[in-house]
Order: sequence, then C-alpha cells, then structure tokens
Amino acid sequence: MKHIAYIRDRRDEGIYAGNLARGCTQCVRGAKMVLFVTGVCDMGCFYCPVSFHRANKDVVYANERQVFSDEDIIDEAERMGALGTGITGGDPLIVPQRTAHYISLLKEHFGSGHHIHLYTGRPNIEALPLLSDAGLDELRIHPPEAIWSRFHGTVFEKMIQKARTLNMRVGIEVPVLPGMLEELSALITSAAQAGAQFANLNELEMSESNAEELRKRGYVTVDDGTNAVEGSREVAEKIMRRSFSIPVHYCPSRFKDAVQLRERLKRTAKRIRWAGEIATDDGTLLKGVVEECDPELVIEHVRRLGVPSTYYRIEGKRVEIAPWILEEIASELPGSCYIVEEYPTAAPVEVERRLLTRR
Repeated sequence: MKHIAYIRDRRDEGIYAGNLARGCTQCVRGAKMVLFVTGVCDMGCFYCPVSFHRANKDVVYANERQVFSDEDIIDEAERMGALGTGITGGDPLIVPQRTAHYISLLKEHFGSGHHIHLYTGRPNIEALPLLSDAGLDELRIHPPEAIWSRFHGTVFEKMIQKARTLNMRVGIEVPVLPGMLEELSALITSAAQAGAQFANLNELEMSESNAEELRKRGYVTVDDGTNAVEGSREVAEKIMRRSFSIPVHYCPSRFKDAVQLRERLKRTAKRIRWAGEIATDDGTLLKGVVEECDPELVIEHVRRLGVPSTYYRIEGKRVEIAPWILEEIASELPGSCYIVEEYPTAAPVEVERRLLTRR
C-alpha cells in the first residue's frame, strides 16, 4: 500500500510528507551537534559546498569549534546541551575507525539515548558493522547523481540492505538538482524498494567553493540575497506532490540559518550565560565591557559604586559588567565602555558593539 500523507509546508522547515527522521526532529530544535570528522572526500561531487578551509583537509570540527582532543567534542556537546550528533565531512567513511571512536565516545558519555546519524556518499559496506557496533543510530546515504535513475544493483543499494540487517535506520539524503525531477523520483522509489526508510532532499546551494562548477552548468541563485539555486525548490515541490512509500522531507537552504543554527545558538546561549549577560531571541549574548583599562582599577570603582559581585567579572584584559548596569555607571569608570553582542561559540564571535564612553 502506498504511503499517503498530508503535506505540510512551514515557513522555514520546508515541506515534508510523513514523519521526519529522528535526527531531523532534533535538528529543528537546535539540539543536534554537528561533528565534522574530516574534510577529506574522494567522491568529487561538483556541487559540494564544503568551504575551502575545510575541504580536502583532514581536520575535525564540533559545530564551529576546531577539535584537538576528545575533551573538545564532549565540552562542545555539553555547552549546547546536545541531545544528539550529526556526523558529516568530507566523508566520515574515509576515516571509519576515527568515526567509530567518536560514536563510542559520545554514547559512553551521554548514554544510548544520544541519537547519532551519519551522512556519507562513499560506497563502503565494510565499515557499516564497525559503525553499528559503536552505536550509530541512523545512516544517511548520498548516491551520486549519475546513478539516480539506475540505482538497483549498485553498492549503495547494498549499503541500504546491509544497514537494515544491522538494525540501523537508513535513508537517502541528496541535493535537489534542477532538471532532474524524473531521476530524483526514480531514486526515491528504488531506494524505498531496497529498504530505505526515509528520503531527505536538500535545496541546492551555491557557495564560494562550488560556485564555479555550478555556474559552468548554468546554475544561478534565486536572487542576490540568497545562496539558493534557482529551480531547486520547484523540483522539490513537484516531488512532494507525488506518492512514495516512505516519508520524504525537503529542507530549504534558509532553514540552516533561520532555524537550525539560530535554535542551536539560542540553546547554547541560555545554557552558558552568566548573571551579567542577556540571551537574545537571535541566539546572541549581550554584555557590557570595559576595555583600554586597568581591570583591577575598574573593579575598585565598580565595588565602590555598590554593584553586586554577581554582575561583573574580569575576562583577560577587560572587565565584563551586566549591560543594564554599565549603561548607568559608564561615565564614572576609567576606560572605554561598550555594549557588545556576541555569538556564544567556544571562541566568541562579536556581532556588534555600541560605544558608551571613551576615556
């Protein structure tokens, strides 16, 4: 019997028919850490959006933070209160032992309920038992576009079948390429017949690293204010009107910033803020800072003014003070006073600053 579901179209979440994969539901909540286990990949996809500073480099990142130890990964997951992890690259199956180690690390620290999904385009069936033994919950396979219309009999079909025998949930995840409606439809149908349990479709994006290859093929962005490629959403909408035996989800490019990243930053900001910071609805932290000063001298003035100690602290060469307090006392302090807005990343990124006084 064909699976027929109500198609829902939310402002930022895109379109989906049937139930979202568990990894996606955590992503919508901003509760999924992104673990980039290597930038190395040998598949050569012309549309790969991985940035120049990561592509083809054997580096590891947890969210925006470069990883140098297991402790870095656990700390980043703790900071955001991650309920799960999405493993990506490059391609994680280039380094299966490393990938399995990280899966085990996360499962051992956070427990079996910490949901882990992995995205791969590499035909590596031999690595699947290793990943399953480590605790991988969900496998997302990315077959190259050249085989979308002739999926049966390929190693990717065998990967789906193998993953099912290992009790992993498995699906396909591919970009929506303009002009490939029938090929994409055939892929979803064939993958479902092979045992795939869901299909995730991503809006094609133009990035600094793939722009040249996309333009060679005639692709252009929808407008100057977006990275979304013209025609990608239209193909996805046509796909969503068709009936498939598995759930299908289309994820627009704006979701990554408008929902996924924003919700993750909001989650992190609320967890790591101290009493002297304000977590905003955009996932940033507002704080008052005094710079170009002798921090100890500033603290003397702050104490003399009767500010409770919970609302100020020394951070390196500057003093941080609750912004609503600094607004009132800035003119009485030595140094330059600002209201600063920062992202709550491991290495804070300043978004904006407003000068209150300069001494």
